[in-house]
Amino acid sequence: MKTLVNTIANTNTNFNNTNKMEKINVAAASQLVAGNRAEEQEEKTNLRVIKIKPAGNAKMFRTLAKAIAAGATTLIVTTRVDVAGCGYVWFGIRKGYTELDGKLLLNAQIWNYLMAFLMGKELPEVTEFEPDREICCQSEWLAEVAAEVEKLTAITSEEYNESEEGIGYLAKKYHFSNGKVVMPAEAMEDITDLLN
Repeated sequence: MKTLVNTIANTNTNFNNTNKMEKINVAAASQLVAGNRAEEQEEKTNLRVIKIKPAGNAKMFRTLAKAIAAGATTLIVTTRVDVAGCGYVWFGIRKGYTELDGKLLLNAQIWNYLMAFLMGKELPEVTEFEPDREICCQSEWLAEVAAEVEKLTAITSEEYNESEEGIGYLAKKYHFSNGKVVMPAEAMEDITDLLN
């Protein structure tokens, strides 16, 4: 009987210790998330953003590549399609509290370069700077991009913003080790529809 009581006492102690460790892990994860959010907020507050006027796709790509070679650590790309039917990204490349923003027309080589940087992989050589002009339907192309990016990362977040006119927009972001891909926001009449 004494052995059974000791076994139960040891089991309870182990359970309590495990429970305490789980609570500590949850608290640590919460603190990490809160710390990351605080850093993001501080970075947004102190961020120096420099917009680069378009100077040709090759020059814009070289500027991006030079920033990466100079130690830029974070890349944010937002996918779009222009009036000529070319896919492009608005990019922001950051080092510390400075961000360079610009527009880069896409082709397969440039897209592969951007994705390699985002994933922390070896950067491929880019020799072609002319955009692909095969995009015929914006929504289909953006859906293909989203499907491709979803295969590369499971970490996503969504952000809802509402205009003064009451129109809401939901944007999905795909997070990588060196930045994120932001898809164009979808208009929504009521964010609570997502709860149904």
